[in-house]
Amino acid sequence: MYDGPVTRPIARVAPLFFLATTALLVWPLYPRLGNAIEPRVLGLPWSLVYVLLVIVVNAVALTWLYVARVIDAEDDPGEAGAGDRGVGDGGG
Repeated sequence: MYDGPVTRPIARVAPLFFLATTALLVWPLYPRLGNAIEPRVLGLPWSLVYVLLVIVVNAVALTWLYVARVIDAEDDPGEAGAGDRGVGDGGG
């Protein structure tokens, strides 16, 4: 049963985290932190490694939010399966 919007503090902070990681990829932060060829990491230039690190951090954060059920907390684990919602039921 849905009891209203999620009021967990992490649900309020998560958009700020993703905004901050997005800011790491644009001016003025990227030219100061990630716009360099040296050092090389596993043969890749730092500018590429920097972007990949930000992407991996975002993926880990999204995975954690999903596992912690912060994003879709209104879904009840006791609800009917995906077939009742038309997802993957093969009908058509």
